[in-house]
Amino acid sequence: MADFGGVIAAEIRLPEAINRRHLCPFQYFGIDDDTDLRNIPWNRGRYDIAQLTNLYTHNQSRFNIILLNLQQIITDLSKMKALAFCVSQEHAYYMTKQLLLNGIKADVLTSDNSLERQQQQQAIRIGSINVLCVVDIFNEGVDIPEVDTLLFLRPTESLTIFLQQLGRGLRLAEGKECCTVLDFVGNSRPEYDFANKFRALVGKSSRAISEEIKQGFPHAPLGCRIELTKRTQEMVLSNIRQASLTVKRLVAMIRQFPHHSTLPLTLTNFLAQHPHIDLNELYKRGSWAELVSQAQEQVKENTAYEDAHKMIKKAIYNRILTCDDHAYLSFLKQLCQTGFVIPDSSPRQALMCHYDFWQKTGTKLGFDSIEQSLTKLNLLGFKTELFDVLDWMLAQTKHEQSLMDNLPGVSLRLHARYAREQILVAFGATTFERQPPAREGVFVIQEQNIELLFVTLEKNEKQCSPTTMYHDYAINENIFHWQSQNSARPDRGRGKDYIQHQETGKRLFLFVREQTKDEYGRTLGFVNYGEVEYVSHAYSGDREHRFWPS
Repeated sequence: MADFGGVIAAEIRLPEAINRRHLCPFQYFGIDDDTDLRNIPWNRGRYDIAQLTNLYTHNQSRFNIILLNLQQIITDLSKMKALAFCVSQEHAYYMTKQLLLNGIKADVLTSDNSLERQQQQQAIRIGSINVLCVVDIFNEGVDIPEVDTLLFLRPTESLTIFLQQLGRGLRLAEGKECCTVLDFVGNSRPEYDFANKFRALVGKSSRAISEEIKQGFPHAPLGCRIELTKRTQEMVLSNIRQASLTVKRLVAMIRQFPHHSTLPLTLTNFLAQHPHIDLNELYKRGSWAELVSQAQEQVKENTAYEDAHKMIKKAIYNRILTCDDHAYLSFLKQLCQTGFVIPDSSPRQALMCHYDFWQKTGTKLGFDSIEQSLTKLNLLGFKTELFDVLDWMLAQTKHEQSLMDNLPGVSLRLHARYAREQILVAFGATTFERQPPAREGVFVIQEQNIELLFVTLEKNEKQCSPTTMYHDYAINENIFHWQSQNSARPDRGRGKDYIQHQETGKRLFLFVREQTKDEYGRTLGFVNYGEVEYVSHAYSGDREHRFWPS
């Protein structure tokens, strides 16, 4: 990672890997196992292993449910090649014994007999055993493509481990059409995170995961099926509702922090203890400083203090958490470290920071300079909080982002996402003294002979008039179909300008977003696709143009 500046050059998520057929599809069955885990103690982000083991190894009815579902779902148990993930060695030996008693060829692999790993892997491959019961030993680094069934016989608290275990069954193999996953689900504690597990299976979506669950996962990866029994669905939805980050729950967690950690109470340390918390969810409820103030029952100092915290919360929630430009986030982090002293090389990034927080021109706010504006930000005393937010955001931002060619003054990166105002600042259209209105899909910067194209792919009649329901979409990886405004004609005016833009030296830049709002109801930013050039057009009253990245 150090050789790449701490940034992953390429990344592929589970749903995309399946869609591209790098991994095989899965059939996931979430099955109620009729156990109640709500009274099992929860410590350091997981259930108590000893009590979970005791519950599972003295529960014949649970095994009967497991066996019944295996018989109903798996076509031929004698040909099954399964890994069964158990909570402990005692649980693994118990399951192996029960399976053997019911005529299913099974064996166990734990750290006690790990020297037999190669032998056990070969046994699964050739089918001399049908189920291998394991304990945290086949999470990663093991490749048995022939495995076609996974049995989750325990709750997997860590999303990373769940995905690693799931990955054991998704390797491609000749004659293997899919992997069958049986996940046996008990009535869980509210701390257990179902939401992120199902989000990982479905992939990125603007829809709430609860809606995906209620509607039967319509956005599952290609060829995949996610099916929950009625009882399981009810339990999962109930858990998600209980686990929702209300202000009351966040404040309670902050109050409990000193009882669970020897570290000082900071946002970074809090997130380390509660890694399932998404900062977007947290800041939807309040800023970190506000929540800590409530938890510690601090008295509000004055109205100005409250107004400052509202402004900071709004800026972080609506701007910082919605921008994924690694370079800009790193610049803001540098400002936190230097007391908001502006580097000589970054005047437009400094102006982006001004507008992210203040939202108005410096003149309207009574500032004489950008330096004065950022000095005032420094005095508000939120650097530590912002620094921790930026650290979290930088950890989430891992895709490659290149510099834009032949634009030395523009601080944007290709394939990063920005608010419209940030883009206008970066191109010099918005200045410290002037903030032009920009609500249309096209913004012209006359003095630079530049035109910015803002495209929203999913349009609806509530937000767009019939004349602005443009038909915009990517034709392939290189060509984008863009429908111009009503006034554009190929033989005159703006339409002709687009066709001849290379001859006249006009530069066109494309910014695209999926829809107007994100899953939190915020205005969604635009992804920078960079400079584009005209390729062709078709005109029959539809005003169509095609561009490709230059």
